[in-house]
Amino acid sequence: MKKTILSLLGLLIASASTIGQTTTAPQPPAPAAPAPAAPATAASTPTPATAPVAPPAEQKVTVYGFVRNDMYFNTRRNLDLRDGVLGVYPLDATNLPIRTGTSLTNNLNEDINAVPQLGYSAIITRLGVRFAGITAFGAKANGMLETDFFGITNGVAGTSGGGTENLLRLRHAYVALDWEKTQLLVGQYWNPNFILKCFPGTAHFATGIPFNPFSFLPQVRLTHKFNKTVSLMGMIFGYDLAGFSPAGAFQSGTGVDAQKFSTTPSFAIQLAHENKKVLASVGIEGNTLRPRINDTRNPTTGIFGGIGAPNVVKNINTNIFALNLLAFVKLTSDKVTLKAYTNYGQSYTQYVGLGGLAEYRDAATGAWQYANQNQFNIWSELISTKSKKYQPALFVGYLQNMGLSNPINRANVLGTSLSFLGRGINTASSRTFDNMLRIAPRLDIYSGKIKVAFEYEFTTMKWADIDGTVPDASGNLPANTSFKPATGALARPFNAINHRFDSVVTYNF
Repeated sequence: MKKTILSLLGLLIASASTIGQTTTAPQPPAPAAPAPAAPATAASTPTPATAPVAPPAEQKVTVYGFVRNDMYFNTRRNLDLRDGVLGVYPLDATNLPIRTGTSLTNNLNEDINAVPQLGYSAIITRLGVRFAGITAFGAKANGMLETDFFGITNGVAGTSGGGTENLLRLRHAYVALDWEKTQLLVGQYWNPNFILKCFPGTAHFATGIPFNPFSFLPQVRLTHKFNKTVSLMGMIFGYDLAGFSPAGAFQSGTGVDAQKFSTTPSFAIQLAHENKKVLASVGIEGNTLRPRINDTRNPTTGIFGGIGAPNVVKNINTNIFALNLLAFVKLTSDKVTLKAYTNYGQSYTQYVGLGGLAEYRDAATGAWQYANQNQFNIWSELISTKSKKYQPALFVGYLQNMGLSNPINRANVLGTSLSFLGRGINTASSRTFDNMLRIAPRLDIYSGKIKVAFEYEFTTMKWADIDGTVPDASGNLPANTSFKPATGALARPFNAINHRFDSVVTYNF
């Protein structure tokens, strides 16, 4: 029986071979038609060989990532995210002097933010997939899908472990097409202000936050290389995750909703120069939000904001536009790498930054009015790369609250409608940040696929009462406010200082 089966298989193989010799697969049209071939016979020679057809491209899939464990110690409470593994800034004092008119009295309570913490976390562990190897539309196609266990929300009142920590979040999910000089990227990727080739390499997962904008955005990005060193990038993109939107929900919803209802995509343009030793770029970015989508209006008087009859609900289309500017440079040599980055603008809250926008009702019409807060950020990092195993580094960051471009006159504000939406400025407590300085030396140690990092981080943040809320020597309040810090002892200035120690162990694969 076994011999019979083998004989049948041999017969089938021989038949397939004969068919393969007498049947030719369709070929692309040739430049000139070949001479007709003689009819095939049993004694004829095989059909002359034609040009070989390239096999289909094979898709390449690469799995990558790392297992990371963080241990940290803070001497003061901070505004932080997810288990405290990402600290943004040290919190203001809770026992400020009590101001009555033009006099101050001591507050006998203790500062509840002056307490240390020791934390551990593995939620930064990351897993990703890169895929490439095929062509489409005449371009080389590639893409990425990346996730980690950072989650997207904090616990109640910022508590650790009570949010979505340890759950997956989407970092990157994009497809890119690369032609000879042009790349088109569609999907979720870094925001335009986060420069993958020039970002802080701190051990603290903050990665330079809040000095360096950090987030992932759905986008359409087009990059064109004019020559070997000069390129231009342009993109349109959506707003970031709701969890990174300005503190205090918009009436239209989260920051994502406020950007959607504006029906205007955000945009960014960057011009870059790059060679083996120098990377430099300048850029501009614009964002449009619609914080509110409806309001009440009196059909007779046209005044907004009334309650009850005869007021009716009306849809409103008041948008606010924010503009950001950036510039950065990276210098690389055999022994050191120097990075420097600065930005100035009005829309950093969505990038886990400070600031935001003011809103109020116009005293005459009741209509909502908006004003952006301006901010200046700068950071620099110096890394010694002389040794491949031990690499000391120093990060320094500074930011400054520049206030509103045009101060708001309180006579133009209806009642108590003036408020601020954002981070670091609170109209309920009448407090604002003034400036922030961070100095963070570290040591990175490499051995094979394992990296160990030790870092000390000194952060000081100056707080004060909002200008316009502090009386002068006569006890009178200023007519205007720009949401900058007031000056003098009556502004109750306070320097919040935090000393942070990080140790991180990472296994890359």
